Amino acid sequence: MKIGRFIRAGTISDAWYRGLNLIWNNSEMITDERGSKIKELLGLMVVIQNPYVDQIPKDTAWNAERLEEYAKQLILGTEQDFVYTYGQRLRNWNGTDQIDFVIRKLKESPSSRRATCVTWMPSKDTKAEEVPCMILLDFKLRGELNLTAVFRSHDFYGAAAANWYALSRLLEHVSQQVGVTPGKITSVSISAHIYEYDWDDVSAIVG
Repeated sequence: MKIGRFIRAGTISDAWYRGLNLIWNNSEMITDERGSKIKELLGLMVVIQNPYVDQIPKDTAWNAERLEEYAKQLILGTEQDFVYTYGQRLRNWNGTDQIDFVIRKLKESPSSRRATCVTWMPSKDTKAEEVPCMILLDFKLRGELNLTAVFRSHDFYGAAAANWYALSRLLEHVSQQVGVTPGKITSVSISAHIYEYDWDDVSAIVG
């Protein structure tokens, strides 16, 4: 298996379409631990140059209203009827508000390499059935504020565009609080995949 692919995309829509095409044509089919068949590509890095234009791919099931609600959950950590949300982990990781920490750290030391958040909680996630797919966020202020997200598992068709949209809003929020310009978003997908139940839809998109 070949590991490691790279996409430098202009926008979220550009990244989503190119990522789907790359996975569809260069993946291997596996059956995961839940018995689901997936087309999987290991080690996909995507850099989105401008995540604030052309944000919603026309072929995604997400609309602006749902995306804004998803972004709000990420930024504010609002309670939901689910085992966890990313926002809850970011805003209250064993009592620590990691987003507040990032803002304070970047204000104190703009060149810091420590403006990092995690969502994986070993005490819970080694025992739980539902665990976070996005496990790390890292902010770097280098002229503009750039954000990198690491996904241990990334449902590319169903979630990637929504993830990037919400991350763009989070990056915008942190940038405003720090008083800097929001920059690029990078995602590292350890397992970028497409589920079997989405294969027909993806086939129609990539041709």
